[in-house]
Amino acid sequence: MKTAEPVAEIPFWLEVNGRRVATWTCSPGAYRELALGRLVAEGYIPPVGPVPELDLVDDGWAAGVRVQLPEPDVARAEVERRHRQEHGCGVLHFATCEPAALKADRRGVPEGDWPGLFAVLYGDDRSGSGLHAAALSDGEVLKHRIEEVGRHNAVDKVVGAALLAGESLAGLGLVISARISGDMALKASRAGLSWIVTRSVPTTLALTVAASAGLAILARARGPEAHLFDPRNPRHAGGPGGPG
Repeated sequence: MKTAEPVAEIPFWLEVNGRRVATWTCSPGAYRELALGRLVAEGYIPPVGPVPELDLVDDGWAAGVRVQLPEPDVARAEVERRHRQEHGCGVLHFATCEPAALKADRRGVPEGDWPGLFAVLYGDDRSGSGLHAAALSDGEVLKHRIEEVGRHNAVDKVVGAALLAGESLAGLGLVISARISGDMALKASRAGLSWIVTRSVPTTLALTVAASAGLAILARARGPEAHLFDPRNPRHAGGPGGPG
């Protein structure tokens, strides 16, 4: 019997203005990218403008990032986080309590060779590696491809990589191997991405968030059963079919 190689996973933490706001785990590497993407996803910073200084702490068995942000921005993000926790609405906050917060001018899913791009996304047939793969794309090429033990981390890392490179996210979309949850749809929406293409499927909560944001999702994109959810087009709001 062949011995399976374990997947590397380490503790990670994020500190904002001297306070540790989150602790979770991730694949080793791209720590600043992970922190930056998470800051955007949690509403601490916008996906445009200057990137804050990110102080990396890596002792070999765990890693973390410290960042200093303007106090009004931190206070605003914390008020929203508390509301989502205390009221129990979670990501539904953006469909029920603040439905206009995610609205943006987004493009639909472009025509693309999605099976071919997924072959690039997986690299050397690593679909059984135990890792999630993600990248940003304009529909023609993949950018900032990442493999991660956590699918949420994968989204944060590709967003953070683009921002660290000084690139605009406008018009780009997320290509990912994983199922799209409500939290992942929120991450893509807050980052200003226009669409998501996945080999898997979205959850009902993801579709609710996507509808609030005007974010299109192409599911089962790797094969012939592509299924487009596009809240901007009633014909594709929940029916089968490819982009067009």
